Amino acid sequence: MMKFLLSAIAFFLLLNGCGDQGPVGPRGPEGPAGPSILPTSFEFEVDLNQSNDFSFVREIPSGIEVLNQDVMLVYVFEDYIEEDNLDVWRKLPLTEFNANGTLLYDFDFTRVDVRVFLEANYMLGPADEFQGLLIRAVHIPADFLNTGNFKTQALDAETFGELQQMLGSDIRKLNQN
Repeated sequence: MMKFLLSAIAFFLLLNGCGDQGPVGPRGPEGPAGPSILPTSFEFEVDLNQSNDFSFVREIPSGIEVLNQDVMLVYVFEDYIEEDNLDVWRKLPLTEFNANGTLLYDFDFTRVDVRVFLEANYMLGPADEFQGLLIRAVHIPADFLNTGNFKTQALDAETFGELQQMLGSDIRKLNQN
């Protein structure tokens, strides 16, 4: 039995090890185009004050489908540089140190909404209120992140400009009426 097994293995190796590899076959037909999965941004204004407990919830527009594995980045409009015609956006969370303590501008999101809020290590009051903050949320589908080495780069982009530069013109802006 052992002799037969060794003979069979040797015969198999002998047959597989002989000769050159054959020519490469023709390329197969092109597959169907996959879905166009691009990041999408939308903007909204936020009031953070005592009457809303320094928290604002915005529904995600119906043109955006957010899945559990997707990523949302949120930016606050900080400045406009007129001579360069540039908007300056800062990524949340932001930490501010003031005379009262530490103030955190932050956000969270679900599949249906984005919440922008303030937290502090002191009691928030009228001096901490904001009216009309312009917020830009960017939905980045997980499938898009997985198509390149964007995952860590996208999450590390500190400004919306850096994110745009990294992704090129691949951020679709959702117009809302």
